[in-house]
Amino acid sequence: MKERKKKKLLAIAALLALIAVISGTFAWITSQQQRINRVESAAVVDDSVTVNEKWEPKPMVPGTEATKEVSVTNTGNANVFVRVSYEEVLKHLASKGVISHGDKDVAGAKYDPDADHALTDPVPVKYSADKISAANGFSEVTDPSTQVTGLEPNTKLFVKGGLTVDPTTNERSVSYEAVVVHEYAPGEYQAMQYTVTPTEDIPDRALAAKDWKFTVSDLKYSYYAGGYQNAVVNWATSSLPNKDNIKTGHALLGTEGNRHGVDYDYTIEKLGIASIPDPTKATDSDQIPLANEEIKGVQADKKGLGTNYIRIGYGTAITKVEDLAATSWIYNEEDGWFYYTEPLKPSATTPDLLKKLIYDKELGGEYTNATYDLVVKMEAIQATEEALKDTSGWGLGSAADDSTTGKIVEKLVERIGA
Repeated sequence: MKERKKKKLLAIAALLALIAVISGTFAWITSQQQRINRVESAAVVDDSVTVNEKWEPKPMVPGTEATKEVSVTNTGNANVFVRVSYEEVLKHLASKGVISHGDKDVAGAKYDPDADHALTDPVPVKYSADKISAANGFSEVTDPSTQVTGLEPNTKLFVKGGLTVDPTTNERSVSYEAVVVHEYAPGEYQAMQYTVTPTEDIPDRALAAKDWKFTVSDLKYSYYAGGYQNAVVNWATSSLPNKDNIKTGHALLGTEGNRHGVDYDYTIEKLGIASIPDPTKATDSDQIPLANEEIKGVQADKKGLGTNYIRIGYGTAITKVEDLAATSWIYNEEDGWFYYTEPLKPSATTPDLLKKLIYDKELGGEYTNATYDLVVKMEAIQATEEALKDTSGWGLGSAADDSTTGKIVEKLVERIGA
């Protein structure tokens, strides 16, 4: 009888194609010094359950926020239970934004765009072309080969200002600014340290500084030592095979591909880690929403940077185990999943679980060049008690009655006929 029951459950799951649902939606954010290279992500549809997302990415600027509204819709014809969790990848500088400086003989200090670069190779500190643009009053010296002594290959001297002559006294005053940069690609600059000294006496200088003669010395290239690291977190064990049809406990971590027009690579080789870490449930109270519209942290920046300045703004339908309201989301700290406390009927949509990503006003230099990926993964299953409890479904039947899992199961079973 037990074998027959198990086969029936598996047949139902296969028929509905709900037990095999893994969905991911993404949020890519770059630091103040990078442009967003993944602008939007579409709604994710796997069979008859949809993760809906309104995502308006913004640069990671302290004290700002980006809309990220996430809900789930049942487009099928059978009631389902749904649960949602996260996988995170935070790519950050190993130096946490601390800048090093080295001369041309220091390995990796002077950036070579044509070299093969590993994840942990030094990263150049970029210098904004706008800062030395004509619109900002700067010009490259008119003839560097005759005017400047001491420049190294592909380094350039930009100057602004010059001499001012008093029309009454004919007295000359000097006001200028000089910047040396390494142009490693057309219009792409690496910041440097340097000493710039005009070599002509003031009476012999032209009015514009771009026409003066200079000596450049003490050249050092600015870089971030240690390159990049990736902080990788999976909040909950996925009960289903990943996109490569391998059951690993992860949805996208460990795989590479294209999701809804966006390329990603979460393989261990690309991430620079020995293995994909085991799922880590959020147990920090700062990461667990217990009431509507709470703002809570994520795990990746706490793991990688020891900070908690990337925040999630949750929706208006959050409940906790003491209340367990219907048609709400509850976080289960025992397995890392957010459960919707009501069977999701055909054509119905859950309230938003997430509303926005928030970049705390204290977000600092440790986030320089950082890229944060938030993968929202969803699983759906037929809305029956057997599917909840049986090991061929979510396998929640062994939970103690007084545990959080047990109380969630009790609530879901209670709502089956609602």
